[in-house]
Amino acid sequence: MITDTTEVFHTAISKPSIDEVLKRIAESAAATEHQPDGPAAEFKWLHECGALSIVLPGHELDFNLPKTPQLLRLLKDVGKANLAVGRIYEGHINTLYLIHLYAAQAQRERWYKEAEAGLLFGIWNTQAADGISLEAVDSGFRVHGSKTFCSGAAIINRALISGDIHRDGEKGWQLLVINMEDLPQDRIDYDSWKPLGMKASGSYKVNFSDYLIYDEDLLARPGTYLTQPYFNAGAIRFAAVHLGGAEAIAAHTLSYLKQLKRTDDPFQQMRMYHMMSELTTGQLWLNRAGKYYDRWVAAGTHDDALIAFANMTRTIIEEICLKIMDESNRCVGARGLMEPFELERLHRDLTFYLRQPAPDATRLKAADFFIQNDFSFDDDI
Repeated sequence: MITDTTEVFHTAISKPSIDEVLKRIAESAAATEHQPDGPAAEFKWLHECGALSIVLPGHELDFNLPKTPQLLRLLKDVGKANLAVGRIYEGHINTLYLIHLYAAQAQRERWYKEAEAGLLFGIWNTQAADGISLEAVDSGFRVHGSKTFCSGAAIINRALISGDIHRDGEKGWQLLVINMEDLPQDRIDYDSWKPLGMKASGSYKVNFSDYLIYDEDLLARPGTYLTQPYFNAGAIRFAAVHLGGAEAIAAHTLSYLKQLKRTDDPFQQMRMYHMMSELTTGQLWLNRAGKYYDRWVAAGTHDDALIAFANMTRTIIEEICLKIMDESNRCVGARGLMEPFELERLHRDLTFYLRQPAPDATRLKAADFFIQNDFSFDDDI
């Protein structure tokens, strides 16, 4: 059986603190779903235990260190406590990683200091027809347009968004950081988020029109956001959160069967076996993906192989999650999928969160890598 939360975790955060925080987050999840602003208290707790700054220089999961497997374990544990919190937290980590990769020194110092102080970062890339563009003005750039699926919109302090720009003879997709405190609250469309699950993520549509930005708010050059292997290989982070949700479903399913004294039933035992074996498989994929990421990014080699493995990790964990939900459904029946049982919300959240962009195209890209390359993934890691 997969070990609980941080038994196999590291010394990244003091164990009593992270255990307490994750337990509090899990216990609050049902109530948090009904908060329009989302999990504000949860991120205060995560700041207090050091989780918001854990990847910064000098901290336990410093991006400069080969700690990706441990980071994936942390993301999985947060997702297990609450998938909506995990989604927003993964966005925070993703944003800090892009700052680590691409920011100028003065920018790093500014944004790292804000993260240390407990400010929450997020990255919002999805948009509809009224997407983001930047108009050059005398003092900088004026933003036009909106982003959709802005997870944590009501609680994010610094939002990393992207939009079309013409700058210094270049044009393309530009990253920029928005101070959300300076954006009027009525720019968040609270009516835009009525999903099947993940309600607590508060992934609202946000209108940034007329917001002014300056050179110091622009991250890297146009087009940098799509740099490989970082763009596609980063999928292993949200896959880790997905697996945490599946682990929560398996744990609550077992708890439900114990409550009903059904664990002696051989059919239920077989279903539990399938769930636990799938979880173990998912964890093995995450561990290997993290090790490949650290090795190949540091060496600057095997970019295509890393993307292929990340794509496989993402899609295989999606399949694992679907299998675990199916087995859980068979275990608990209709009654177990009703309130007040946690499985009702957990199934909704994971079902919705698994709907990531282009799953079939992702599989085809991985297949094409092996068609075009004589390559096998070695075990020497």
